[in-house]
Amino acid sequence: MRSAIWRFAVNTMEECMKTGIKGILFDLDNTLIDRQAAADAKVRKLVAELFPQVQDPVEFENIVQKLLTWDEYGSIPKIHMYSMLAKEYGLSAEQREALCQDWGETFGDYTVVFPQARSVVEQLKKKYKVGIVTNGSSKMQRRKLELCGLADLFEVIVISGEFQAHKPDVEIFLEGARQLQLPPQEVAFVGDTFFTDIIGAYRAGMQPIWIFSNPGQQYQADLPRIYRIEELLDLL
Repeated sequence: MRSAIWRFAVNTMEECMKTGIKGILFDLDNTLIDRQAAADAKVRKLVAELFPQVQDPVEFENIVQKLLTWDEYGSIPKIHMYSMLAKEYGLSAEQREALCQDWGETFGDYTVVFPQARSVVEQLKKKYKVGIVTNGSSKMQRRKLELCGLADLFEVIVISGEFQAHKPDVEIFLEGARQLQLPPQEVAFVGDTFFTDIIGAYRAGMQPIWIFSNPGQQYQADLPRIYRIEELLDLL
């Protein structure tokens, strides 16, 4: 029964796909690398350093979960998370700024790659041109790519901090297509965040593919969706 349902889901997604796809652009965080695992590790270290007096594991976890909520999956500037932390726990403006700087300088060191990411890209690379379009600072995103061991696979790497446009701005998607030397209608874009990755790719004329791991998350958009990066191989 499960295999029959899966075949139906794949067929349905394939019907949504544009024909003539020759290139694939990937988001980086929570698409090829496990950004949430990295954030969890970074936040736990931060709380242990900032609040050594908190020995109760439940109270410790309370602070961790607040920070992860304020982080909002990395979708907003880090100043928000640290401003909320400073407001609730009485940190100074200087501490807040120092923490923001530390995140920018060290967060890349916590990079965790999804287990199947490299093999999936390697297989797709045999048929498609492949690249990355990611939001973030040049230093942080380049560090992540260095540590995850994927950078050598991509013909194109476009980082918002270097290009001066951020997803969902269509210009950064079009830049990725231009560097692939393909028209946008021949490019699929794989990303996890609907309001930056999917809508931006859609408005740029690309084929968006939403990678989102929560099977209970409903959506009405007539677009293909996968739950794990390895499912791209069946879809494409």
